[in-house]
Amino acid sequence: MHRFYGLIFAAFFFAPEVWAHKLNTSYANVVVRPDTLMVRLRIDDFDMKQLGLDTNGDGEMFYEEMEAGLPEVSDFASRQFRVSINGEAVSLHTGSADVSPDNKGNIFAVLYFGAPLGSAPEQVDVEVDFFGQFGDDHKCIAKVLLPGKPLEQAVFSAGEVRQSFYSEREKSLLEQAIAFVWLGVEHILIGYDHILFLLALIAVGGQLKGLVKIVTAFTVAHSITLCLAALEIVMLPAQWVEAGIALSIAYVALENFWLQQSQHRWVLTFIFGLVHGFGFANVLRELGLPTEGLVVSLLSFNIGVELGQVAIVALLFPGILWLNNQAFKKQVVWGVSGVILLFGVGWFIERVFDLEYMPI
Repeated sequence: MHRFYGLIFAAFFFAPEVWAHKLNTSYANVVVRPDTLMVRLRIDDFDMKQLGLDTNGDGEMFYEEMEAGLPEVSDFASRQFRVSINGEAVSLHTGSADVSPDNKGNIFAVLYFGAPLGSAPEQVDVEVDFFGQFGDDHKCIAKVLLPGKPLEQAVFSAGEVRQSFYSEREKSLLEQAIAFVWLGVEHILIGYDHILFLLALIAVGGQLKGLVKIVTAFTVAHSITLCLAALEIVMLPAQWVEAGIALSIAYVALENFWLQQSQHRWVLTFIFGLVHGFGFANVLRELGLPTEGLVVSLLSFNIGVELGQVAIVALLFPGILWLNNQAFKKQVVWGVSGVILLFGVGWFIERVFDLEYMPI
C-alpha cells in the first residue's frame, strides 16, 4: 500500500513538468507588404532543447541557455522555414532575436526575419520543416496577412509541411473544422490544470448518472463562456482567469476531504466551468480565430475539447469504479486530493503574484 501511494505522489509531482512541455508547438506570423516581407517565429524552450542547446545537460533550458542559443536557433529557423511569394522563393534575412515569456509562463525564443520584395504579392506559400528535429508530434501554427485581405491561418504538421495562402483554392470549411477539432483535443490533453480539475471532481466516485451530470455541467458551462469570450462579447483579464482556474482546482480538492454525497456536485461544477471556459478562450485568442468560418472554427475547437475530455474521463472511470468497492478508498481519495490541492494552491499563488511569468 505504501508503494501504491508512492507511485501516486511520484506521478503527480513529475507529471506537470512533462505535461507543461507536451504542447510541442511553435508559432509563426508572416506579414506581407507591397515591398517587404516580415516574419516572426516563436520557438519554446522544449524545442530549443531538441537542438542540443541544453549546454549543462540537466534536461532543462534556463533563460541564460536560451539567450546564448539564439544564434543557433535563428540559423536553424532560417533554413527550415521557407517562404515563396507568387511562386518565387524569398531569401530571408536574419533580424533581431530575444527571449520572452507569454501570458501562460512559457518561455520562447522570439526570432525576426525580413526580406525586400520585387513584385506585388498575390499568393504566399510557406514551408515548415521543423519536424525532423522537433518530432512528428510538433505543430507550427502560422498566421499570414496580406494587405487589404483577411488574416489566414494554418496548422503545419509532419504530414503537411507546405501550405498556400491567398491561392485560388481556398481551404474548405471542413478542412478548417478538422484542424480546429484537433487543436481542441490537443489543448485539453496537455492542459494539466483542466485534467487535475476533472480528476478532483470524479475522484470521490459515485454512480454513472452523477458523473454524467458533472461532465455535462462542465461542458455546458465552459461552452457558454468560451463562445462569449472568443467572440469578445465578455472579456476578462487572462491573469484573473488563470488564477480562478487554480482556485477552482484547490477548492474541489479540499472539498473532497468532507464531501459525503456527490449528486449535487454538478452545480459547483457548472459555476467553475464558466471560469474554465474563459481559459479555453484565451487559448483560442492566442491561436487567432479566422474571419472566414469563425463560428465553424469556434464550434470545432469546442468539440475537440469535449472529445479530449470524454477520452480522459473514459480512461479514469474504470479505476474510479474499482476504487468504489475498496476498503482503502477514502485514503486514496484523500491522498490524491491532497496532491491536487497542493498544485491548486501553488498555481493560485504563482498566477496571482505573477511568479509564473518570471524568467528562470
